[in-house]
Amino acid sequence: MSQPSSSKTTQIASLLGPEGPLARTWPNYEYRSGQIEMAEKVSYAFEHDDIVLIEAGTGTGKTLAYLVPALLSGRKTIVSTGTKNLQEQIFDKDIPFIRRHLGRGFKAACLKGRENYLCLYRYKNFIREPSFFLAGEAVFLDALKRWAETTTVGDRAELTDLPDDFLPWPDLSAPGDRCLGSKCPDFKDCFLQKARRTAAAADLVVVNHHLFMADLAIRDQGHGEVIPSYEAVIFDEAHQLEEVATQYFGLSVSSWRLSEFKRDTERVLKQAKEMNPGLKKALTFLEHHSESLALNFFGREGEFELWIEEDPVMDRLREFGAEVLAVLDNIAARLEAVKQDEEEIETLAFRARTISSELSFILEGRDSAYVYWAERRSAGVFLRASPIEVGLFFQEKLFAHGLPLVFTSATLATDRSFSYFKERLGLLPEVEGCVLDSPFDYNRQSLLYVPRHLPPPQNNRFLDSLAAEIGQLLNLSKGRAFVLFTSYRNLNYVAERLPKQLNWPCLIQGQAPRSALLDRFRRDTDSVLLATQSFWQGVDVPGESLSAVIIDKLPFSPPDKPLIKARMQKLREEGLDPFMSYQIPEAIITLKQGLGRLVRSRTDHGLLAVLDTRMVNRHYGKKFLRSLPPSPMTHDQTQIAEFFKGISEEKTPG
Repeated sequence: MSQPSSSKTTQIASLLGPEGPLARTWPNYEYRSGQIEMAEKVSYAFEHDDIVLIEAGTGTGKTLAYLVPALLSGRKTIVSTGTKNLQEQIFDKDIPFIRRHLGRGFKAACLKGRENYLCLYRYKNFIREPSFFLAGEAVFLDALKRWAETTTVGDRAELTDLPDDFLPWPDLSAPGDRCLGSKCPDFKDCFLQKARRTAAAADLVVVNHHLFMADLAIRDQGHGEVIPSYEAVIFDEAHQLEEVATQYFGLSVSSWRLSEFKRDTERVLKQAKEMNPGLKKALTFLEHHSESLALNFFGREGEFELWIEEDPVMDRLREFGAEVLAVLDNIAARLEAVKQDEEEIETLAFRARTISSELSFILEGRDSAYVYWAERRSAGVFLRASPIEVGLFFQEKLFAHGLPLVFTSATLATDRSFSYFKERLGLLPEVEGCVLDSPFDYNRQSLLYVPRHLPPPQNNRFLDSLAAEIGQLLNLSKGRAFVLFTSYRNLNYVAERLPKQLNWPCLIQGQAPRSALLDRFRRDTDSVLLATQSFWQGVDVPGESLSAVIIDKLPFSPPDKPLIKARMQKLREEGLDPFMSYQIPEAIITLKQGLGRLVRSRTDHGLLAVLDTRMVNRHYGKKFLRSLPPSPMTHDQTQIAEFFKGISEEKTPG
């Protein structure tokens, strides 16, 4: 790739260099050559309407490396992140830092999905007759009232004591299919509309991938826009884009969605005094059907392929689905006949038609570009249609506009190649990528342990050996570890056997909300946290609380999952080996994410352990090893003990 103009290069170097304003005004400033190199590549993309891929190792300082050239460019820029946590960090910490130290005048805004904002209209309805699914949740009512009466932004993140899974929140926010829009009596004071107006006037808007994909999915359909028009986009944590895009370019109808629609319709009709016998009967039918979908299909948790030939369950589901369609269409027609000037009732009618249309598409299952599948999760059943490939959507809805696009993450390349990422997102092969290694000294700060003596994961002795091995490693690290599992089965098996032999608090995913577990893990320095996929990324625990990351096995996605199976079949049809071209690269990126939890600063030290002999016994193991940071590797626990002893002596001089 060529370099940005000399004036921009000079400007970037003067701002981020060892003699720049950051170095002069910030006592903890560290000059990083990789940060300047990344900033120059981002600047070039902005100057030349180009696309650039950058893997920036932990500690590169990638946030400043893309924010500074974006602000210098003068273009209205969207920064899209993988998580709301990173979104808030950029807006609450990084952007004020730039303002404070660089003295740059610019407007920035943070915009979240509408479900994050309090809906004043729905709140007023709720507060008249508060209802709680769980009696214990009523204790939050007074705090909720105080906040609602004083907040200026309406972002539920301000309610720090509100549980992540607070069940009444959907009744307090307004998803798109429930929003009254400009006809809402509280539209003028709407928190979401205020946030959108602020974003429209800003030079830089920080969103998350879910919001960006929601906008991309509707922008070309004539349904308006979710985020304001922009001139450039930076995707941080870009490795998550395919997964999020799959969700937003697909369709889903669930027993919960049917139940919520029935409940909302019943509430609105009662308030409007428009409930009639025909509607009441139709809503009762819908409630029975939502319960039947949840109770009578797919009796165990998991994912199931739909429309398998000669399967009586599929025939029964299609017949049942046809009944649901008839009920939804009946309700829609009756709602449309009630009153044309009742905006909420009109919105409900449109909502019924939308659910019916999406369910019809799933039931027909004719479009070969989609895979049709069901998922049972807890007490609900979801019927889904997911695109097998998302590249075409990106090409049509984003790449075709010729905007500057930056894709970055600490885990974007596999075996130092961007081929996998480019293929999954539909990027041209000639799009350039750059790997910037972490400035951390992995040779000194870390040790990679891969045992040779364990049975392979498919062996029936593996789980017993795994539990014993994890116990030994935790004794060496004195707790202070993430133990990350590729399945709940493995987690539960090990969790049942570990606490008896541990001398440290053992925190297990599912015992408390994710945020509460992480808070306790940070507080209890010697504690151990056992978790599955949702803890593999986006978790930052610097310092002594985390001295080991232990992973049970290589994180290959189960090939029998409907979406994975369909994507693998598509690759076979294209003459490719799905294991080498899809499963291995995907597993490498996931493994890099998990192990990347450990070394988060120059003072962090610790053990990286992958308890899967395939890393050293199979030919593809070399691809994993070449993709990981350059940690010294051992197969011997004695060397682990010496490593931790050396760390202890280093921290206790004399």
